[in-house]
Amino acid sequence: MAVHDENSEIDDIRDALVRVVAEWTSGELQVKVAATVDESLDAVETRALYLVGMNRGALSFSLLAERAALSSPTTSKLISRMSARGLMDRVRSGRTVQVRLTDAGADAYARLVAAGQKMVDGALSGWAPEEITQFQTHLSRFVAALPRATRAAASPTPPEPVSPLQEES
Repeated sequence: MAVHDENSEIDDIRDALVRVVAEWTSGELQVKVAATVDESLDAVETRALYLVGMNRGALSFSLLAERAALSSPTTSKLISRMSARGLMDRVRSGRTVQVRLTDAGADAYARLVAAGQKMVDGALSGWAPEEITQFQTHLSRFVAALPRATRAAASPTPPEPVSPLQEES
């Protein structure tokens, strides 16, 4: 009789998540995906398009730099390059600067998203409909719990367990 080892299963989940993040964020993959949209996009430009696009097409300069893990001068050069190519614009509002996608940038972002969706479709190829439904249910629950878990990891006291019903509310 096989012994159920929950810690081993959780370790396997952690390992799988690290592999997913590593694969999806690798510069090599980003360049391959970008090539389906615009062969001249590099990995950093692709990441910037994703970051700004995921924020409804506008993001403060400082948040873009922080989320892309770039210095301010490097971010400035990146935005200048992307502005020159017609993908992004700087919009000054008082003392703050927002980075916004142009129409061409929004189109490039939409094509990047479509390429990512195609990759997901390929990864789920051969799955039964009920497997996809279960995966979606569990993944949505996991993603919904991430903000709480992130706050808890930064807190000195351990979090209270949350039931599935509490997470959905």
